[in-house]
Amino acid sequence: MIKKSDISSNKGKIVTIDGTEVAVFKNDETLMAFSTACPHLGCSVEWNDSENTWDCPCHGSRFEARGALKNG
Repeated sequence: MIKKSDISSNKGKIVTIDGTEVAVFKNDETLMAFSTACPHLGCSVEWNDSENTWDCPCHGSRFEARGALKNG
């Protein structure tokens, strides 16, 4: 199981929970979990540490840390 201490504040990480990959973002002390699947093509998003965004490697869409579409 993931612990709050596993992720730095205002950072994201892909983790495996019960065999399923999950996109997790930590805002201060709150963990938020999302599907890793991009809604466009279903590719797994990746955390972009320099921009603090979830990026789709298949077509370049970007999502804010909390999951809202930023561009794409």
